[in-house]
Amino acid sequence: MSDRNLAAQRLLAVTEEELQRIVLDIHDGPVQNLFAALSQLTLLRARISDLQPPADECVATINRTVSLLEISLGDIRDLLGTFRSPEFAKSRLAEIIEDIVIQHESFTSGTVTLEMNGPLPETVSLPVKIALCRILQESLSNVRRHAGVENATVKLWAEKGRLILEVSDHGRGFEPPPLIGPHATEKHEHIGLRRMRERAALVGGELFVESHPGAGTRVRVEVPTHE
Repeated sequence: MSDRNLAAQRLLAVTEEELQRIVLDIHDGPVQNLFAALSQLTLLRARISDLQPPADECVATINRTVSLLEISLGDIRDLLGTFRSPEFAKSRLAEIIEDIVIQHESFTSGTVTLEMNGPLPETVSLPVKIALCRILQESLSNVRRHAGVENATVKLWAEKGRLILEVSDHGRGFEPPPLIGPHATEKHEHIGLRRMRERAALVGGELFVESHPGAGTRVRVEVPTHE
Protein backbone atom coordinates (compact mmCIF):
# COMPACT_ATOMS: atom_id res chain seq x y z
CA MET A 1 0.00 0.00 0.00
CA SER A 2 1.35 3.46 -0.90
CA ASP A 3 2.12 6.01 1.81
CA ARG A 4 -0.65 8.19 0.41
CA ASN A 5 -3.29 5.46 0.72
CA LEU A 6 -2.06 4.52 4.18
CA ALA A 7 -2.33 8.14 5.32
CA ALA A 8 -5.84 8.39 3.86
CA GLN A 9 -6.99 5.29 5.75
CA ARG A 10 -5.47 6.52 9.00
CA LEU A 11 -7.21 9.87 8.51
CA LEU A 12 -10.52 8.07 7.95
CA ALA A 13 -10.15 6.13 11.22
CA VAL A 14 -9.16 9.25 13.18
CA THR A 15 -12.12 11.15 11.72
CA GLU A 16 -14.45 8.40 12.93
CA GLU A 17 -13.04 8.67 16.47
CA GLU A 18 -13.66 12.42 16.45
CA LEU A 19 -17.16 11.78 15.17
CA GLN A 20 -17.91 9.55 18.14
CA ARG A 21 -17.02 12.36 20.53
CA ILE A 22 -19.35 14.71 18.64
CA VAL A 23 -22.16 12.14 18.83
CA LEU A 24 -21.76 11.86 22.62
CA ASP A 25 -21.72 15.65 22.97
CA ILE A 26 -24.96 15.93 20.98
CA HIS A 27 -26.61 13.18 23.02
CA ASP A 28 -25.58 14.63 26.38
CA GLY A 29 -26.27 18.27 25.47
CA PRO A 30 -28.85 19.34 22.85
CA VAL A 31 -30.84 16.09 22.97
CA GLN A 32 -31.33 16.31 26.73
CA ASN A 33 -32.35 19.98 26.41
CA LEU A 34 -34.88 19.11 23.70
CA PHE A 35 -36.39 16.40 25.89
CA ALA A 36 -36.62 18.86 28.77
CA ALA A 37 -38.34 21.46 26.54
CA LEU A 38 -40.77 18.81 25.27
CA SER A 39 -41.64 17.82 28.84
CA GLN A 40 -42.26 21.44 29.83
CA LEU A 41 -44.49 22.05 26.81
CA THR A 42 -46.47 18.89 27.47
CA LEU A 43 -47.05 20.02 31.06
CA LEU A 44 -48.04 23.52 29.91
CA ARG A 45 -50.49 22.07 27.37
CA ALA A 46 -52.21 20.08 30.09
CA ARG A 47 -52.56 23.15 32.34
CA ILE A 48 -53.89 25.39 29.55
CA SER A 49 -56.42 22.72 28.57
CA ASP A 50 -57.82 22.88 32.10
CA LEU A 51 -58.51 26.63 31.88
CA GLN A 52 -62.10 27.88 31.64
CA PRO A 53 -62.75 28.85 28.96
CA PRO A 54 -60.00 26.75 27.30
CA ALA A 55 -57.40 28.68 25.32
CA ASP A 56 -57.89 26.79 22.07
CA GLU A 57 -55.48 28.91 20.03
CA CYS A 58 -52.69 28.45 22.59
CA VAL A 59 -53.28 24.71 22.74
CA ALA A 60 -53.13 24.47 18.95
CA THR A 61 -49.82 26.35 18.88
CA ILE A 62 -48.36 24.16 21.60
CA ASN A 63 -49.53 21.04 19.76
CA ARG A 64 -47.68 22.15 16.63
CA THR A 65 -44.55 22.91 18.64
CA VAL A 66 -44.69 19.55 20.43
CA SER A 67 -45.08 17.81 17.08
CA LEU A 68 -42.03 19.63 15.66
CA LEU A 69 -39.94 18.73 18.70
CA GLU A 70 -40.98 15.07 18.47
CA ILE A 71 -40.06 14.97 14.77
CA SER A 72 -36.71 16.64 15.48
CA LEU A 73 -35.89 14.21 18.28
CA GLY A 74 -36.81 11.31 16.00
CA ASP A 75 -34.51 12.62 13.28
CA ILE A 76 -31.66 13.08 15.76
CA ARG A 77 -32.21 9.60 17.18
CA ASP A 78 -32.07 8.22 13.64
CA LEU A 79 -28.88 10.14 12.92
CA LEU A 80 -27.08 9.20 16.15
CA GLY A 81 -28.18 5.61 15.84
CA THR A 82 -26.29 5.20 12.57
CA PHE A 83 -22.94 5.76 14.22
CA ARG A 84 -20.93 2.85 15.50
CA SER A 85 -20.69 1.60 19.05
CA PRO A 86 -17.35 1.29 20.91
CA GLU A 87 -17.30 -2.39 19.90
CA PHE A 88 -17.32 -1.56 16.20
CA ALA A 89 -13.62 -2.30 15.63
CA LYS A 90 -13.92 -5.74 17.25
CA SER A 91 -17.15 -6.81 15.55
CA ARG A 92 -17.30 -8.96 12.43
CA LEU A 93 -18.45 -7.20 9.26
CA ALA A 94 -21.47 -9.48 8.85
CA GLU A 95 -22.68 -8.63 12.37
CA ILE A 96 -22.30 -4.89 11.76
CA ILE A 97 -24.19 -5.05 8.45
CA GLU A 98 -27.00 -7.00 10.10
CA ASP A 99 -27.18 -4.47 12.96
CA ILE A 100 -27.47 -1.57 10.49
CA VAL A 101 -30.30 -3.32 8.65
CA ILE A 102 -32.18 -4.07 11.89
CA GLN A 103 -31.67 -0.50 13.05
CA HIS A 104 -32.96 0.90 9.76
CA GLU A 105 -36.08 -1.25 10.00
CA SER A 106 -36.70 -0.21 13.61
CA PHE A 107 -36.43 3.51 12.77
CA THR A 108 -38.59 3.31 9.64
CA SER A 109 -41.61 1.40 8.43
CA GLY A 110 -39.53 -0.27 5.75
CA THR A 111 -38.39 -3.87 5.28
CA VAL A 112 -34.88 -4.83 4.19
CA THR A 113 -34.10 -8.24 2.72
CA LEU A 114 -30.53 -9.16 3.71
CA GLU A 115 -28.53 -11.75 1.78
CA MET A 116 -24.96 -12.65 2.75
CA ASN A 117 -23.70 -15.27 0.32
CA GLY A 118 -20.75 -17.60 0.70
CA PRO A 119 -17.89 -17.33 3.17
CA LEU A 120 -16.84 -13.80 4.11
CA PRO A 121 -13.34 -12.86 5.30
CA GLU A 122 -12.87 -13.47 9.02
CA THR A 123 -11.02 -10.19 9.45
CA VAL A 124 -11.70 -6.92 7.66
CA SER A 125 -9.68 -3.77 8.27
CA LEU A 126 -11.30 -0.94 10.22
CA PRO A 127 -11.19 1.55 7.30
CA VAL A 128 -12.90 -0.97 5.00
CA LYS A 129 -15.61 -1.68 7.59
CA ILE A 130 -16.18 2.03 8.09
CA ALA A 131 -16.43 2.68 4.34
CA LEU A 132 -18.85 -0.19 3.67
CA CYS A 133 -21.07 0.67 6.62
CA ARG A 134 -21.29 4.37 5.79
CA ILE A 135 -22.13 3.55 2.17
CA LEU A 136 -24.82 1.12 3.34
CA GLN A 137 -26.31 3.72 5.68
CA GLU A 138 -26.31 6.39 2.97
CA SER A 139 -27.90 4.01 0.46
CA LEU A 140 -30.68 2.93 2.83
CA SER A 141 -31.30 6.55 3.75
CA ASN A 142 -31.64 7.39 0.05
CA VAL A 143 -34.20 4.62 -0.39
CA ARG A 144 -36.26 6.05 2.45
CA ARG A 145 -35.99 9.67 1.29
CA HIS A 146 -36.00 9.44 -2.49
CA ALA A 147 -37.11 6.05 -3.86
CA GLY A 148 -40.77 6.32 -2.89
CA VAL A 149 -40.80 2.73 -1.61
CA GLU A 150 -40.35 1.16 1.82
CA ASN A 151 -38.54 -2.04 0.85
CA ALA A 152 -34.94 -2.65 -0.18
CA THR A 153 -32.53 -5.54 -0.69
CA VAL A 154 -28.98 -5.66 0.69
CA LYS A 155 -26.46 -8.23 -0.53
CA LEU A 156 -22.92 -8.84 0.69
CA TRP A 157 -20.44 -11.35 -0.71
CA ALA A 158 -16.75 -11.91 -1.44
CA GLU A 159 -15.44 -12.64 -4.92
CA LYS A 160 -11.94 -12.78 -6.40
CA GLY A 161 -10.26 -10.91 -3.58
CA ARG A 162 -12.95 -8.25 -3.29
CA LEU A 163 -15.84 -7.56 -0.97
CA ILE A 164 -19.02 -6.55 -2.77
CA LEU A 165 -21.94 -4.75 -1.15
CA GLU A 166 -25.11 -4.08 -3.12
CA VAL A 167 -28.23 -2.13 -2.16
CA SER A 168 -31.21 -2.17 -4.53
CA ASP A 169 -34.82 -1.03 -4.60
CA HIS A 170 -37.75 -0.99 -7.02
CA GLY A 171 -38.53 2.68 -6.50
CA ARG A 172 -38.91 5.65 -8.78
CA GLY A 173 -35.29 5.66 -9.95
CA PHE A 174 -33.37 8.55 -11.52
CA GLU A 175 -30.68 9.37 -14.07
CA PRO A 176 -27.41 8.96 -12.13
CA PRO A 177 -24.59 11.40 -12.91
CA PRO A 178 -21.12 10.18 -13.93
CA LEU A 179 -19.04 9.29 -10.87
CA ILE A 180 -15.63 8.80 -12.50
CA GLY A 181 -13.69 10.38 -15.33
CA PRO A 182 -13.34 13.99 -16.45
CA HIS A 183 -17.08 14.63 -16.23
CA ALA A 184 -17.55 13.12 -12.74
CA THR A 185 -20.12 15.07 -10.76
CA GLU A 186 -19.02 17.61 -8.18
CA LYS A 187 -22.48 19.19 -7.82
CA HIS A 188 -23.84 19.94 -4.36
CA GLU A 189 -27.09 18.10 -5.06
CA HIS A 190 -25.06 14.92 -5.59
CA ILE A 191 -23.26 15.18 -2.25
CA GLY A 192 -24.55 11.78 -1.09
CA LEU A 193 -23.22 10.02 -4.19
CA ARG A 194 -19.95 11.94 -4.00
CA ARG A 195 -19.53 11.00 -0.35
CA MET A 196 -20.04 7.30 -1.13
CA ARG A 197 -17.68 7.50 -4.10
CA GLU A 198 -14.95 9.10 -1.99
CA ARG A 199 -15.34 6.61 0.86
CA ALA A 200 -14.94 3.74 -1.58
CA ALA A 201 -11.89 5.37 -3.18
CA LEU A 202 -10.19 5.88 0.20
CA VAL A 203 -9.94 2.11 0.65
CA GLY A 204 -9.07 1.34 -2.97
CA GLY A 205 -12.62 0.53 -4.00
CA GLU A 206 -15.12 1.59 -6.64
CA LEU A 207 -18.74 2.69 -6.53
CA PHE A 208 -21.29 1.90 -9.23
CA VAL A 209 -24.84 3.28 -9.48
CA GLU A 210 -27.39 1.81 -11.89
CA SER A 211 -30.77 3.51 -12.17
CA HIS A 212 -33.41 4.73 -14.61
CA PRO A 213 -36.62 6.68 -13.99
CA GLY A 214 -39.32 4.22 -13.01
CA ALA A 215 -36.91 1.28 -12.92
CA GLY A 216 -35.45 1.37 -9.40
CA THR A 217 -31.86 1.85 -8.28
CA ARG A 218 -28.91 -0.43 -7.59
CA VAL A 219 -25.85 0.83 -5.69
CA ARG A 220 -22.81 -1.47 -5.67
CA VAL A 221 -19.45 -0.94 -4.00
CA GLU A 222 -16.45 -3.20 -4.49
CA VAL A 223 -13.42 -3.01 -2.20
CA PRO A 224 -10.31 -5.20 -1.94
CA THR A 225 -10.38 -7.70 0.92
CA HIS A 226 -6.67 -7.27 1.63
CA GLU A 227 -4.77 -4.06 2.26
